[in-house]
Amino acid sequence: MRRDVRGRVILITGASRGIGRRVAVRLAQQGAILAVTARSETDLATLTRDLRDIGTEAEAFPGDLTHADDRQRIVAGTLARFGRLDGLINCAGVCSFGEFSTSREEIVRKVLEVNFFAAADMIRLATPHLTRSYETATDGWKPAIVNVASICGRWGIPSLSEHCASKHALVGLTEALRGEFERFGIDVLLVLPGLVRSDDLQKHLLRNEGKIYLNFAGAQPPDEVAAAVVRSLVKNRVEQAVGFVSWWVWFGKRMFPRVVRFFMQRKVWKFARRERAQP
Repeated sequence: MRRDVRGRVILITGASRGIGRRVAVRLAQQGAILAVTARSETDLATLTRDLRDIGTEAEAFPGDLTHADDRQRIVAGTLARFGRLDGLINCAGVCSFGEFSTSREEIVRKVLEVNFFAAADMIRLATPHLTRSYETATDGWKPAIVNVASICGRWGIPSLSEHCASKHALVGLTEALRGEFERFGIDVLLVLPGLVRSDDLQKHLLRNEGKIYLNFAGAQPPDEVAAAVVRSLVKNRVEQAVGFVSWWVWFGKRMFPRVVRFFMQRKVWKFARRERAQP
């Protein structure tokens, strides 16, 4: 199956920067009609202008996805502006880098609110409209939900405990809905990037005190992940691990789980030895 997104209304969360912004640009280049949302009204205005310059229709709906009223307003605004909804891409997310033993309740709740509960409720709100898109299509169109999770949703990474918990929840929801939504004619797709070199990633971490070494500078570029998201939507790829490290963890968990566990534990011990060696 190959999806033609030309003239289709796609709602993208977390669109003001990073992966979400680049997904929006790529879909605009393919002729999709875009509803974009994020917290920054200024960044969204810039993005919307850029998308219109490409030649597509686009509308910004600023809002905080952790607020129920904002989620409802964003979906309702998309329907009011374009009259329908043909796809949803959940890109919004936050990250906390640090050991769970030094975390705080508000950090745990924030990560789960943004990475899981907001995405889950956006799916709930979008479902009736996506179903209608399938039922009224005359050209074989099949709507889709694309959840951008993380390889952390397949294997727990030390010092990313809250992030892993939220992404495991999103992965589990995606798999369950894939079966449920078949009767609605909606495909539910999953993208699993590794560590992404996003815009000012370390600046936007809820905390940055992890006890393992993560090579932020050498992380995979957001363009690579955005390309995989669009490719998953167009080619209807049920699940895609993006980048060598992500694919290695994804494959290793299935074939060599003890080896992957050993490497994860070794990262913790190597950091601990370096920390003890410092004056």
